[in-house]
Amino acid sequence: MSKKVIQKRTAVYELEPDGYSIHTFELSMKLSGYQMTMIANALYGKQEQEPPKKAWMYPSKDNMHVCTRYKKQGIGRITFIDNRRSFEKDFCYLYMVINPRLLIEPGTSYRGILPPTKESIKEVEKAFSKLFEKSPFESNINAYQLRRVDLCTNLHCGHKKIFRETVRVLRKLPTPPKYKRQGSELKDKKEARNMNKHYLHFGCDFKDLVIYDKSYQLVENGLVMAREELPDGVLRFEVQYQREYIRRTEKSTGYDRTTDLLWYFMKNSEALLCNNFARSFPDVTFCRMDEIETRVAESNFKKNTKAAMLRLAQLLQRKQSVDKALKELEKEGVSTNGLLDRFTELGISPIPLWQNFCAKQIPGPVELLRECSAGEISIAYEKIKFK
Repeated sequence: MSKKVIQKRTAVYELEPDGYSIHTFELSMKLSGYQMTMIANALYGKQEQEPPKKAWMYPSKDNMHVCTRYKKQGIGRITFIDNRRSFEKDFCYLYMVINPRLLIEPGTSYRGILPPTKESIKEVEKAFSKLFEKSPFESNINAYQLRRVDLCTNLHCGHKKIFRETVRVLRKLPTPPKYKRQGSELKDKKEARNMNKHYLHFGCDFKDLVIYDKSYQLVENGLVMAREELPDGVLRFEVQYQREYIRRTEKSTGYDRTTDLLWYFMKNSEALLCNNFARSFPDVTFCRMDEIETRVAESNFKKNTKAAMLRLAQLLQRKQSVDKALKELEKEGVSTNGLLDRFTELGISPIPLWQNFCAKQIPGPVELLRECSAGEISIAYEKIKFK
């Protein structure tokens, strides 16, 4: 007869070597109708002279043109928007979405982010100038306006089951106040559902909060480089600032040059990321259902409150988000006012881990960011063997 042996083990979440920095930013430039026509005609003319296998300059919608010629150099998309017909004004806009790490080092992994040093900003400026010096585009990066900047960090976990369970419970997080949950925009519903299992996105007027499985994204989008070995799990946290917030930063800092703003956001990326997630989500731990039941039972809350808390946790065993579970609870005639705050007081999330999961607890997003910024965070788990 086989004997059951339980081994105590530890898994670790730790920061990737690049730390906290910038992943993507977007530039914009206001153009006259004449300027836009000259640039677009030059690009279409170049494409006709050297026809590619796949068009890199093409019209998109009535008043838009898209250029992907510089994608391998980190300029993922250049969009021209002609507003003259819509607004009867002689102005247009040019937008560029840039991956700065690829810009300074084409062919590098999509997994990494821009090294968080002032020298990196100088390299971005130099690479941008070199790329566009003989093109129809303005080659001085400071002639453009910073329209969006994405700050991010990558956390690595070497334990597959713990990483996957972290992703599963994180996607159920409640929508923070003033934010809206953003789903995948993929037309294929099956692909959209799969994406939403690995991707969490909350947006408001001037910034977005994003958590997603970077390993999954790289594989699904065909972004794994030749001979690149992916780790078991990379979890990415992002704060995406829109133009309104950047405008406020310009006023408060006095910076208006793109390179100065990029350096400001880069050097403050750790504080901005940690603070934004700490303000938006409760600092709680994910537990198994038996631990939730014990904590609630031992609390000093009223009997009706305890019953509502346990019912919410039960619903979250099958519901895909706290938001949906709360709505279901309200349909059942149960008051949900302040219910999540009661869980926060206990330091636990209402989202339970799988029954009999190897770990009793998994840190929430606030703790993950805070502890990994200081070093690493250990997760105790059990490995069962039969001898």
